[in-house]
Amino acid sequence: MPPIKKDPWKYSWIGFLGIESSRYVQQLISNNNFVIDIKDAVLYEQQIRKIISLKHDSLSSALKMTGITYEIFGSLIDEVNDTEEVKTTNSLATRAKRYMDLNYYDAIKIKDIANFLNVNVNCLSSAFKEEFNLSPKQYLMKLKIRKAKKLLSTTNNTITVVANSVGFNDSLAFSKVFKQYTQSSPSSYRKQATETHLSNKIKRRS
Repeated sequence: MPPIKKDPWKYSWIGFLGIESSRYVQQLISNNNFVIDIKDAVLYEQQIRKIISLKHDSLSSALKMTGITYEIFGSLIDEVNDTEEVKTTNSLATRAKRYMDLNYYDAIKIKDIANFLNVNVNCLSSAFKEEFNLSPKQYLMKLKIRKAKKLLSTTNNTITVVANSVGFNDSLAFSKVFKQYTQSSPSSYRKQATETHLSNKIKRRS
C-alpha cells in the first residue's frame, strides 16, 4: 500500500489589480463562502502554469496573462452559479464610486469619471444621487477629506504633501476645502488629533 501524503495540496497565488477586480472577488464570495468546490482542478492548474510560463517583459505577455486570469474568473463564476444564486451590483453609480475609491489621489473631475464610463455628466450625477443620496462631487470631496484626515493624524507629512496625496495641486485650495468640510484647518486638525492621541495614551497608562 503506497504511503499517504502528509500534505496532498498544491498552492498557487495569483495577484491581480483593476477597477473591477474587487467586484469579481465579491461575486465569488457573495455568501461568505471562501472555499469553492471545483469540478476540474487540472483545468485551473493548466491555466496557472500558462501564466507562470509566460515572460513578464512584454505587452503581449501581459495581455495574455490578463486573458487567462479573466478565463479563470469566468470558469469559477460559472461553477459558483451552478451551486448558488449570485447577486451582483454593477450599477452606473457603483462603478463611479469604485472609480473614485481607486483614483481619489489624482486630480480627477466628475467629467473624467463620466468619460471613463461613457456617459454624460448629468446622467452620472442623477444615477449617483438616486443611489447614494449625494452627488458624485460631494462623495469625492468627502472621500478626499477622509483620507486627508487619516494622513494628518497618522503621519508627519507636510500639508502640501497631504494635499498632493489626495489629488490637490494647490495646498491653499486644499486647506479651504478641508475647513469647509471639517470646520478646522488642516494644521489645527492635526494638532487636535495629536493632543487627543496623547491624552488617550496617558489614560491607558494610568
